[in-house]
Amino acid sequence: MQEDEFEDVTDSPRAGAREPEVSQSQVEVKPKKAANQEAVVIDLVNRDPDLINQHLKVQFEDIIAEPDPTVFSFDNVWTCSFKVFTSTKLWCYRIISLICAIPAAICWGIEFAMLSFCTIWCWQPSLKAFDISLWYTRRIYEILLKVFVEPCFHAFGKCLSHIVVTVRRE
Repeated sequence: MQEDEFEDVTDSPRAGAREPEVSQSQVEVKPKKAANQEAVVIDLVNRDPDLINQHLKVQFEDIIAEPDPTVFSFDNVWTCSFKVFTSTKLWCYRIISLICAIPAAICWGIEFAMLSFCTIWCWQPSLKAFDISLWYTRRIYEILLKVFVEPCFHAFGKCLSHIVVTVRRE
C-alpha cells in the first residue's frame, strides 16, 4: 500500500498535529481506497499490549545503584545523573526511531510478506505433496510393524507378565 492510502480519523481537534495529546489514547486509521477493510485502532498509550518487550523496561535504579552510604555521591550529582540518564535514553531512542523506524518497518513488512508468501505458496503445498506421496510408505511401514514387530512385543509382554515381585521387610 502507498503511504497516502490511510487517513487519520480522530476525534481530537489536534488530528493533524505532530504529537498526540496524552488524553487521546487511541487513533483510528482506516484505508482510504478499500471499502471492505475495517479501520485499525492504534493505542498511543499502551504500545505493548501483549507485553512482549517487558525485558526492555530498564530504569536508572536497575543500572546504577549506590548500595552503601559510604559510597554515595553528592545528592546533586545523583539527581543530575538520573536526569541525564533518563533524558539521554529517551531522546536517543526517539532520534534513532525517527531515522530508522520507517525503513525498519518497510524491511520487516517485506520480511513477513515473504514469510507469508513462502508459507502459503511453497511450504504448505510441499508438505501436503510430501504427505500424500508418503501415504503408501506409511501404510507399508504400518503393515510391516504389525506383521513382524507387534507379535514380538506381545510375546515379550506375555513372558514378563508372569513375573511377580514380592517385597519383604526384615
